[in-house]
Amino acid sequence: MIRAIAAGGQVRAFAIDSTRLCERARRIHHAWPTAAAALGRVLSAAAMLAATIKEGERLAVRVQGDGPLGVLFAQATPDGRVRGLLDNAEINPPSTPAGKLDVGRAVGRHGELMVIRDLGMSEPYVGRVPLQTGEIGDDLAYYFAASEQQPSAVGLGVMVQADHRVSAAGGYIIQPLPGASEAVLTLLEYNIRSAPPPSDLILAHRDPAQVLDVLLDGMNWQELERTHPRFSCGCTRTKSRKALTALSPDDLREMIASGEPAHVTCDFCDRAHDFPSEELAALLARKSEG
Repeated sequence: MIRAIAAGGQVRAFAIDSTRLCERARRIHHAWPTAAAALGRVLSAAAMLAATIKEGERLAVRVQGDGPLGVLFAQATPDGRVRGLLDNAEINPPSTPAGKLDVGRAVGRHGELMVIRDLGMSEPYVGRVPLQTGEIGDDLAYYFAASEQQPSAVGLGVMVQADHRVSAAGGYIIQPLPGASEAVLTLLEYNIRSAPPPSDLILAHRDPAQVLDVLLDGMNWQELERTHPRFSCGCTRTKSRKALTALSPDDLREMIASGEPAHVTCDFCDRAHDFPSEELAALLARKSEG
């Protein structure tokens, strides 16, 4: 992923090739094509937006529409760690008349998009807007305009093969900054309108720099930062144990009585941790002492 400026600081831009990231998420969640495309778009968006926050902070994008996918959620940090989940991975409605995956139908056109910035304060900053199309890229552009008063061109795409493999994923966010000249705005609009769809752009130009060459043609762009987004959950056995301590004593006693280990599975990465009855009994004892 690249963060850049162009036209002498009149434009800022982000571009990402998230193919490996999205394919990893697709495999983890066993997602069907349209579900994989929707999740991949949210992962790409979160990764790019996380480039705007500081080390130690986190950013999340949450999309909830009235379609069958339910909630889509992705969380990212500025060093490129990204994780995500969705309610219903086995969603794949018929393609659009143009032969494209119908992400808008799967997400739904009524609901909301939220951008959550955890800046290490007592409460996170939450911006939210109603969904416009369910296509996520359009909705994120609307979020920038309505919530941050920042005009933005947002392109998000995921190409999925017949075997469900993600073969291309990524996108861009291009933002003219206050004071951008009319000539810059006109050229920027022309470049974006002339560019192929995001997934085709990524498939043809694997390097985000080449994507920006297309979108910022004639604008003398400069790379500010390059990171390497990857799926990274960070869940541990210790965190899973803490989840068990939140259970009531009666729930723990029932699990101990079954004689079977307790299985705690992470919703983000599907990693499972087992806790035998002896360990559950120790947790119950400590809980009773407290």
